[in-house]
Amino acid sequence: MEINGSENGMDGLDCFPAEVRTLILELLDLESLLKCHDVCHSWREHSLYETNYLPHVLDAYDQLTHGTRPLPADLRGSEKAQFLKELVKTSMSALPVFAECETLRDIAVVLHRLDKSWLSGSNTSFASLNRGEVHDAPILAVAIDARTGSIVTGDTGGVVAFWNASTGNCYHRCRFPINGTQWNWAVPYRIAIDGDIMVIGTPFGGAIVAIRNPSGGPDPFLKVAEIWTDGGQIASIRIEGTVCILGEVGQVSFWDLSRLVGNNDQAVTNPQVPNLMTIGTQNDVSPVHSLFYRESSLFVGLAGSGIQQIVSECGQALSPKKQLWELPPSHYILLVSGPEIPGIGDVGCSQLCPVGANGDILVSWADSSICRMSWKMEDELVWEPRSQFLIPVVDGPYKKTIAIYARGEKEICRIKPNAIEMFLEDGTLINRIPCNYGAISCVAVDPAFIVVGTREAAVCVYYFAPGRQVPAYGQGPSSSATTSTLRSPSLERKHTYKRKYREAMGMDLETPMVVGGTVIGPDRIRTTTATATKDISKSRPAKLATGPRANAKIPVPTP
Repeated sequence: MEINGSENGMDGLDCFPAEVRTLILELLDLESLLKCHDVCHSWREHSLYETNYLPHVLDAYDQLTHGTRPLPADLRGSEKAQFLKELVKTSMSALPVFAECETLRDIAVVLHRLDKSWLSGSNTSFASLNRGEVHDAPILAVAIDARTGSIVTGDTGGVVAFWNASTGNCYHRCRFPINGTQWNWAVPYRIAIDGDIMVIGTPFGGAIVAIRNPSGGPDPFLKVAEIWTDGGQIASIRIEGTVCILGEVGQVSFWDLSRLVGNNDQAVTNPQVPNLMTIGTQNDVSPVHSLFYRESSLFVGLAGSGIQQIVSECGQALSPKKQLWELPPSHYILLVSGPEIPGIGDVGCSQLCPVGANGDILVSWADSSICRMSWKMEDELVWEPRSQFLIPVVDGPYKKTIAIYARGEKEICRIKPNAIEMFLEDGTLINRIPCNYGAISCVAVDPAFIVVGTREAAVCVYYFAPGRQVPAYGQGPSSSATTSTLRSPSLERKHTYKRKYREAMGMDLETPMVVGGTVIGPDRIRTTTATATKDISKSRPAKLATGPRANAKIPVPTP
């Protein structure tokens, strides 16, 4: 029976003026605001207003995008709420976790469940997408296309594959032709997708620029141009609007893609892409392994333990602020060196990523230790260590860090060649998820999952979406694999253990333990089984999906 708050003295909201009542609800944290829905009818009515959830959803959006994709400044009130809803539903995640959200409260509920799932440190399910029919060479690059709900992978053989993130099926496989090399196609070393633009960097200095197919044909992206640099290997890519930033060996170059967007006829003419500027780094033999751009300032990670900040000398004096490539070519570089690591030299590299929405940056040095740096915008841009070591050095053979990722302010992921390590914002280890499908070579992170590519041509997806997830173990368009052949080694061990246990207990292997709510067998079987299951779950750091189904879709949880 529903509680009547007015009769039981629980309804205190109606005693306040409307302005005060709104202020009270807006100042509540998200979890408390969601609990207001269950207090009484009157509280439920007041807690459903869109304005109550706008600050929470907007803050979550800023945290997940690290403040680099702000909403238009001229939006107000209901326009901002509507724009934010459409943005979250269409381009936040490649999984349809927000597809059925009609209100900001629905979105807030899903975001809250996602946070709890990530903070638990255990993925809700797992899928190994490639079984040799799509990729038969090491995976070098992976990217996420949230607009179409796709995962894009590339291997050393030049194959670029497009996977449906919901079903795990490969719906397109191709190679992009390129001129000026000993091969006829581009080897995808790095892939970046932003909006309708995809850029594929190669290990020999060339890059492919492709635009989303407007006709919706079989090819998701159409090649429109090539970029040729003199910096050799393209080790990192970032797309800022219609400007592409390429991290090369000893330099960073900026390229104008504005002429290519919306002009599909240029796919035949293969036009030249204008070079806006090129800036050399202080290590002319080190590839720029990672880069991050924010408000006229560029941060790059180099070989060994060193990162650099590149700023314009006159950029801070201009108002409004201009982009780095719009300013005169006079720059200064601030060099930040990491810890002195015996025997490291230029082995390994420094990785960096933004954390939160205020401009702070995480830096992983060559020994895999992580520091948090604060970026203060006063008279000049300076680096200041927030802590000596947020996450300490890793002992053991797998010291190399493939990538780091910060999920807002709450969680940090460090991807090693053999595992995904998850930490709280203060550096406390939550969990370590092993990868048993070869050494991890590349990674991409979505608000609802992590996807990695390995040297053994595996594409592994670790889902953190709320609710019960049963993704398909995709085998490509012509798969005929059976369920028994699709189990991972850890799942195979689990099923073997359960089968041997039930055989030892004299149980019927074809009869489930629970039928219609009644346990088959004596009470001690139920107790012993529950204890054994509990022990198994404690010893396993990651939770994997059981019983994969072919062509199954990930259901969207009801808020």
